[in-house]
Amino acid sequence: MNGFLAALKKDMCLFFRKGGLFSLLFPLLLLPLFLFFFRGSSGGLQAFPVSVIDEDETLMSKTLIRQMEEVELFSEVHKISREDISEELEKGSVGVLRIPKDFFYTAYRFQGEPVELILNERRATESAILESVFTSIMKIMEKEQEMSLAVFHTAYGEKLSASEEEELYHRASERLLNSVLKRQLIFQNEEVGANVAFALVMRIASALLFLFLSFISLSMVSAVPEEEKKGIVSRFRQMGGRGFYLSKFLLLFLLALPVLALSLLFLYRAFALPPELLLFFSLYYNLSLISFYLFFWGIFSLVREERLAKNFSVCLIFLLLLFTGRLFSAGRLPFSLARFSPISINAVLLEGLRRGYSPARLMPFVLPLGLFLLLGMLLRFMHSFMEKRSPLEKERVSEKRSPLGKQFLMHCLPFPVWRGYILLGRTVGVLLFLLFCLCLGRYAEDKTQEKIAVYLVNEDGGEWSQELIRDMKAEKSLEIRLIPEREKEEKLLYGDKEGVLTIRKGYTGDREEKGKLLYESGSASLSEMGLREIVAAVVAGEKIERGANDYLSSLLGREIRADEQDLLTKNQKKYKRTSPLYTVRKQNGATREELFSPRREAVYAFLLYFFLFSLASVAGEGEEKRVGARLQSIAGASRRYLIGLFLVFLGISLCFFFALRLDFSFNAMLSLLSYTLFLFGFSRFLSVRVLGEGAETGLSLNLGLFFCLSGGAFMDFTALSGWIKYLPYLSPVGLFLKGTEGNLLASAILLVIGLCTCRSSYDRPMRRLFFL
Repeated sequence: MNGFLAALKKDMCLFFRKGGLFSLLFPLLLLPLFLFFFRGSSGGLQAFPVSVIDEDETLMSKTLIRQMEEVELFSEVHKISREDISEELEKGSVGVLRIPKDFFYTAYRFQGEPVELILNERRATESAILESVFTSIMKIMEKEQEMSLAVFHTAYGEKLSASEEEELYHRASERLLNSVLKRQLIFQNEEVGANVAFALVMRIASALLFLFLSFISLSMVSAVPEEEKKGIVSRFRQMGGRGFYLSKFLLLFLLALPVLALSLLFLYRAFALPPELLLFFSLYYNLSLISFYLFFWGIFSLVREERLAKNFSVCLIFLLLLFTGRLFSAGRLPFSLARFSPISINAVLLEGLRRGYSPARLMPFVLPLGLFLLLGMLLRFMHSFMEKRSPLEKERVSEKRSPLGKQFLMHCLPFPVWRGYILLGRTVGVLLFLLFCLCLGRYAEDKTQEKIAVYLVNEDGGEWSQELIRDMKAEKSLEIRLIPEREKEEKLLYGDKEGVLTIRKGYTGDREEKGKLLYESGSASLSEMGLREIVAAVVAGEKIERGANDYLSSLLGREIRADEQDLLTKNQKKYKRTSPLYTVRKQNGATREELFSPRREAVYAFLLYFFLFSLASVAGEGEEKRVGARLQSIAGASRRYLIGLFLVFLGISLCFFFALRLDFSFNAMLSLLSYTLFLFGFSRFLSVRVLGEGAETGLSLNLGLFFCLSGGAFMDFTALSGWIKYLPYLSPVGLFLKGTEGNLLASAILLVIGLCTCRSSYDRPMRRLFFL
């Protein structure tokens, strides 16, 4: 028992020596900050301004503008002229709608200019929403126009008189406004419980939970190779001690309890969960700890070299974040593989708890987490098998390792290249780094689909529902996948698509517009409004076409004959539009952002922070400090040594930069240099002057999350209300992102911060040498 307590005390001292205290205190700040950002009114999407150029100035155009002013999503509707377009977009207007002269008259004669929408590329999120609303309304107008022309020409002949054309215009205008205003009545809104702000909460919360559990487990087992190499484990066992590794997990469990308590408090306050669901979450939380602990323990035991094992683990964590579609992307892994991702399991659990599902219904979704537990046990078995090799065999293997190759590399390679080679984990580590860069390149080239992908459940099965499915599949902006009712719950929880659209029974034949469509957003959905607008436009168009017979009958004042029915069908084909009724173009930006995904610059800032901090841990090691002390006795050696280390950081930054295929420009390179300088100085400051050896396992995780969260790496803060939109200027990540957008002031501020952190990270003699 005394041996076990000694091991527990040793692990506790080791953990807190490596900055573990900060990893426990920072969640106390992060969680309230997280709730402040994404709860309440500050978490909602801010209403944004739009502009209108009304060159038509008719009753119809004025009615349209009045309807826009009543839309809550639009904070202001500015009436401007053509000459003010660029100025208005520079002021922050999300889009400019230009209605040309006599548009509403000439549109029914297939003449005149189309309506033009100019979108502001600098506000991609709001632009996507505005475009969805605009195209939805214009598609309804196209259908109404085609149907009205077909009906009037069937009723009054090939040529219409002036009075008949006037009647066509006024009737079509009234019907169009009615169709537009009632387009959202097709949905059963009371059962829809997700929106953009909440989807961001779910996405980030699941990633934060994964990062905390994985990094704290990683920090607990990172010393395993060193302890085994120094013979601590063998001496402990020879002295009759037991539970050497059990003490690590027990300490891990105790240290994770405060975060568990905060998580339970969050779930209780946010969703008012009953005790049995809170208990289920607690069991899941501890299962995740066991799985990650065994998995990383297996990796560190098998790899043996702490630096290589740590780099491999960090790369694996990053790849899970990138390719599972829970933080930065719409998902690159197939659904069958993504369901085994811990991040996906976290999101499934949180979404299931939010919906109030019982533990029995959630258990099948949690079981895939056991894959990491099994992998950890397999790696431990492989380690034990390798340990049983005979001493003679080990000696033969060690004799084959000649230092001649290393001496050759040291003499031939420049110091920064050699230093980077050592920091990355030598040959295997370099190969791992190159593989990681290739994966980043794959992430960059694998374009996020611009279609909104959605599952569809057809409970109706009638003619109208089949027509709706056919028209939705023909939509360029939609990707539909039919599923049976029994799979709805699973697909909705995993959220690999935007959501599930259900066509309720009775949709076919529903002429009273009672609302027979139910759309439920998935846990990762960021496009609820866009999808609802697109579906509403499709349904409204179908209703317009189905109402053609009744419309014609009302004009004639009697039932239509068979020959008139045939003529109406022919005219409906004849008056199909061949010229566009509207156009959409973008301004103030060279490239189009991927729909519903953060910029790649945000991915770059996030990954580079954690990767460089992981490498910077060497600065706090005792051997590294002794090297620095010896270099002070050689003139200029400290300066060359530090410049070489900075060049290593800069080289890795450039590798990530080109792997993610970021835009090569002066602003981008200045921001990259400033950001790398900050990371170099700040990481050394924490390792050398504050925490000592192993700083990256404590404070860096939470500081990184804080910088990325407040810097806008996970969401666009310009879409939020109040002073929060200026918060990125207080974060190094936010300054970097602003700098890549062309803000020279942000790059300059970040450069000054980087120089200050570099200066504060060195001892006094070294500072004098470096800043001569």
